[in-house]
Amino acid sequence: MDPVTHGAVAYLLYVAYAAATTRRLPVRWALVPLAVGSQFPDLIDKPLAYWGVLVYGRSLAHSVFVLFGVCGGLWWVMRSESTPVGDRIPDRLREVAPAAFAVGYVAHLLGDAWGGLLAGDLASMRFLAYPLVSVPRSPSDDIAPWVRVLEIYRDPAAAVQIEIVAAALVTFVGLRLWAARRGQWPRREP
Repeated sequence: MDPVTHGAVAYLLYVAYAAATTRRLPVRWALVPLAVGSQFPDLIDKPLAYWGVLVYGRSLAHSVFVLFGVCGGLWWVMRSESTPVGDRIPDRLREVAPAAFAVGYVAHLLGDAWGGLLAGDLASMRFLAYPLVSVPRSPSDDIAPWVRVLEIYRDPAAAVQIEIVAAALVTFVGLRLWAARRGQWPRREP
């Protein structure tokens, strides 16, 4: 899945999460950690595989074990005022960042595993259990990640799953129009 589609899937999942929990529009403070979480596994694994540190571009940060460790660490940093950065974090960011990042991270892993899930091919999803399960070597990991992204967007119609991106855009605009009609947006957050 390409980066734009990963972001769109993350946004759609976060809208569902926000509707089920906080009933607040996913705006401002939530969108940055959501976007970072939706790209995080590739930002770690792809360069490390290219440089030969990892054997596969879907291994370390694509593992559910790292997911729990990173999200738990972020939750601790954001919730604890005794950390070196804890007292400098705005309250609203402290509230939404751990969940938004986690939803983005989970959305990324689901986006990478969905083909295997639908096909019932558990072997293609073994990266989720790394390092307990070995992962294959991929020839595409020999290509620089930034070059791969440029190649993907050379022909975006072939790479981007336009239906998912369109659904995210329609949802984003629709929620903004709905909130504006109700006089709730733009609302200043405390």
